[in-house]
Amino acid sequence: MKNFITLIVTISLLTNCSQLNQVKKTEKTQPIVIQFIIDGLMKDAVETAIAAGAKNLKYFADNGVVVEDAYSNSPVGRVKLPDGTEPWRGASPPNIGMHTGTHVFENQQLDDIFLSARRKGIKSVYVGGHTLYDVFTTADTHYAEIIPDSTVVDLGIKHIKKDGARLVRLHLQEIRSSWKGPKEKNNPNSKYIKAILNADAALGKLIAFLKNEGLWVNSFFVISADHGMGTLRKSNHLSEQLSSWQIYMNFYGPGIKKGGTIPYAESPDVALMTNYFMGLKSLKGYDLKLNYLKNNKTTGVFLKNIFEGNPRDIHHPKWIKTYLENNQNSPPNDYLHYREAMIRFINE
Repeated sequence: MKNFITLIVTISLLTNCSQLNQVKKTEKTQPIVIQFIIDGLMKDAVETAIAAGAKNLKYFADNGVVVEDAYSNSPVGRVKLPDGTEPWRGASPPNIGMHTGTHVFENQQLDDIFLSARRKGIKSVYVGGHTLYDVFTTADTHYAEIIPDSTVVDLGIKHIKKDGARLVRLHLQEIRSSWKGPKEKNNPNSKYIKAILNADAALGKLIAFLKNEGLWVNSFFVISADHGMGTLRKSNHLSEQLSSWQIYMNFYGPGIKKGGTIPYAESPDVALMTNYFMGLKSLKGYDLKLNYLKNNKTTGVFLKNIFEGNPRDIHHPKWIKTYLENNQNSPPNDYLHYREAMIRFINE
């Protein structure tokens, strides 16, 4: 009897070990997708930072695809509907666009990358370096606190290791406090560029962690921004200023071209690509039908031109750039104005 019990216990332990190893194997092979968002980051600032020693940003630019002309959704601070309501409680359009793949945000009954991951049992974490992001609660774990960039990255690392998170959204915020006007972007000695170098160091820590954990080979990165910066010394991003719409965007990962560029992309495209990197079905868009929208699905574009074997250019409707050009690159600082134009584009 004693030998029989010992045999049963041994079999049970071996079975549990086998199941644990299978879980660990699955976690290692499941792609890890990281949206590394530096608030207000623009292409010329990245180029200055790289020249000043941002070795990790340089690595991703040299070994991934950089978008030559990238635009955010309306950079206004809040989504406000015609009746005055704010369905996203003060959230700015670009962040919503990067999660949902849409250009207009009529309510919160929208599919997003975190819900998509959850449907397939993929753990996610959202770390926002400001309380403004407390509306984004669909990730399995979410933070919205005024915290240093290094802490943002540390929290992401914590949940990759502790919870097996494989969809990671990190939003670094400290750079904004160093903004003293657009001249800072081209000055390698400015506090603004030094803030980007600090963010680059935090990025390096994340890379080292992924390599140490054996996760690097299956890692995808989207390095981008929620909006650009304006033309004043004040740290703002008004719609009237073209630079507020212009962002940095860089894709990296298995199968993505190395050291390439593509001509154009917009914030909603990021959500579609993030979802695809995770190996998931397409985002659904709105859960309810909106009668005044002929297309209730996602409106972003799948950027197949970032992948090896595909041409550099694809057809892109360029809705945001078209909207800007139709308004002499200086539209009103009013989400409703942008919204009306996007609804018209969608319906036509």
